[in-house]
Amino acid sequence: MSWKKRAIYILMGIFLTITAWVLSLEYVTYDVDHYMTEFEKQNWIPQAGMDQENLEHAAEEIILYLQGEKEDFQTMAVKDGEYQPLYDERERLHMVDVLDLYNTARLLRNISIAGFILLLIWVVLKDKKWQNHFLRTLFYTGLANVDMMILLGLLIWLDFTKYFTYFHLLLFDNDLWILDPQRHVLIQLLPETFFINTAMKIGLTAMGSLLVIGIIAWQLERMLRRYQDSCREYEEKGNLE
Repeated sequence: MSWKKRAIYILMGIFLTITAWVLSLEYVTYDVDHYMTEFEKQNWIPQAGMDQENLEHAAEEIILYLQGEKEDFQTMAVKDGEYQPLYDERERLHMVDVLDLYNTARLLRNISIAGFILLLIWVVLKDKKWQNHFLRTLFYTGLANVDMMILLGLLIWLDFTKYFTYFHLLLFDNDLWILDPQRHVLIQLLPETFFINTAMKIGLTAMGSLLVIGIIAWQLERMLRRYQDSCREYEEKGNLE
């Protein structure tokens, strides 16, 4: 295989990986049950000054905002027996930055899907052995994402706080993400343990889906090679006769 074709298949794997990780991000962070499960793990319901209904409402409002369905991040809910706004200006401004990241992720997802489809069309037209090479690309992409998941797990195990801080310093050009757990409801609802569990779930979802695709592709390539070998043997036998 030429270096050009090899680079195209690698790029297809990258596009597929980006798509899977962004879709997994959306799948997990748009799931209200995920938030409620994490609230229960943290025993947050009795401590938050909000009952389960209001906590669920707060989670749904976060999801709507991240989906771009809500213009303002502010949420009204019953807290400590009083119907009141949950977030101050600092929290709301920080979530504007978070929404920008989600919009960028969605843009990358769309570009990756389009790029993957266009490259697939190209290899179908230009590569006579595209079936073998395409299935092999899916297999190696699945394996590569196992390595990515191992790396993510290692970073979390070593020092999640340090690398989570690096993540914020890299992606945000301000310090609005530094919130006070004593008075900011957002960080109370979504503490570090929430992000650890969420990151692991996103990673496992992305890796799991790509690994399943890779295993299926591996099996299909084996079947395809057996079929190609049998066709070759049949042709050689016919030529001898």
